[in-house]
Amino acid sequence: MNISQKPAVLSISAHDPLGMSGVAMDQRALSVLDIHCASCITANTAQNQFDFFRVNATSLEVFKNQLDALHQQDIFSVIKIGFMPNLELAKCLIEHEIFQDKAIIYDPVLAMSSEGEVSDDERLAAALLLLPKVTMLTPNFIEATALLHFLGVKNCHSISPLQMGEIFLQKGVQHIYIKGGHSEAPTQDLYLSNERYFYLNHERFGHGMNRGTGCAMASLIAGAHALHYNFADAAVIAKTIMHQGWQQPYALDDATGGFNFDQIERFSVLLSKEESATSYSLPNLYREVVEQDFDFPRCESELGVYPIVDRAVWLQRLLPLGVKIAQLRIKDLSGDALKTEIKNAVAIAERYACQLFINDFWQLAIECGAYGVHLGQEDIDDADLRAIQDAGLRLGLSSHCFYEVTRAKTIQPSYIAFGPVYATQTKEMPWTPQGAKGLNIWRKLLQDFPMVAIGGIHDERFEHVKAMGVDSIAMVSAIIQAGDPEAECESYLSRWRQ
Repeated sequence: MNISQKPAVLSISAHDPLGMSGVAMDQRALSVLDIHCASCITANTAQNQFDFFRVNATSLEVFKNQLDALHQQDIFSVIKIGFMPNLELAKCLIEHEIFQDKAIIYDPVLAMSSEGEVSDDERLAAALLLLPKVTMLTPNFIEATALLHFLGVKNCHSISPLQMGEIFLQKGVQHIYIKGGHSEAPTQDLYLSNERYFYLNHERFGHGMNRGTGCAMASLIAGAHALHYNFADAAVIAKTIMHQGWQQPYALDDATGGFNFDQIERFSVLLSKEESATSYSLPNLYREVVEQDFDFPRCESELGVYPIVDRAVWLQRLLPLGVKIAQLRIKDLSGDALKTEIKNAVAIAERYACQLFINDFWQLAIECGAYGVHLGQEDIDDADLRAIQDAGLRLGLSSHCFYEVTRAKTIQPSYIAFGPVYATQTKEMPWTPQGAKGLNIWRKLLQDFPMVAIGGIHDERFEHVKAMGVDSIAMVSAIIQAGDPEAECESYLSRWRQ
């Protein structure tokens, strides 16, 4: 008998008698990620879609009994907190042993959907007690405003989500995700940490079957983190799944409904090596709204084997063999010497009708008339993408994870490079090699983009990567460090054509 093992997330939240939010929603959402959801009940609420009757907070004794039992069989690395009715329970939680050494995702439910505006100072006080202990906070716009108002922040109704997030970071929260669906602005969520910030959006749906969506989003972030994704990637994964949910609603009556999570493709299917297409669609991810306005032209011919070289002389040696795309990546020249090298490389590439991309130096690429520019993610914020597009150059972007792939997709480059597929010695890489599984994910999610695989690809790995359906394989040491680079390049070109 094959017994699979699942990761688990602990949901600490309320019971909704209609089953549309709270623990019930957390359990349904986490099932998409194949995560087991355990629960600790903070309150039995009396509510339905139309009326809110009462919050029946769990007694301190019963709440602590639940935590004790769960701690005795502590199988959790992640805790997701939802509705916390009072200070007493909040204090009990943060002092309990089960709360220690965990990632804490807190969705500060300050008002039930049927209850209306935030009104209970006791809930706000409980939320503020939890804030310094929270790893990631996931309020909607209204909840974030209420928390800041309770903190004494002046004019909190008129500051931007980014300014809100910065205040929460100052209060000790490590990551903040502000859901924008309740604001009057276009649907736009904000992720912020001390390392980065970005916005996420999908199209807005007007069917209104949206009970418990805040609970679901926070639970999906918790679940993705339990699968060892960092919080930036977890936010992208959660938003991607939520978009599927919005497209597959169900109704209980004319006013009440939610997401058919049991009809959504399991995330594990996306992660599998099966080559079937996925139903998932990545959101838009950007730091500046203008990043959604680009659309770089695609390359003009087949890509195939993609040598990356550090001098123009390599192009003179390799392009006559039939190479259709190449990259000049120089790390040790500057000034006139750098410009001369790029000019020579461009001239050689034009002679052999090769699509030459210049790594990093986009100004010189424009000045020298190169075919394209290749940028790493760290270069996007500093490069003038508009100038590159207006000059008619192609753009290639590197990516290594969900966050980076999604941002690259939003910019609409000429191709997206993904790696490292395998460990490589040519460049310091903080990212874990993704192997064929990672390639399979991005091939499913990036069906409309030329895809370049890079990192440690040589020998028998070449056929394995090619079988994943990539459009190009970038190669550095496998060719230029070979005993006979020309013969090695010809061999890989022949294997690509096969």
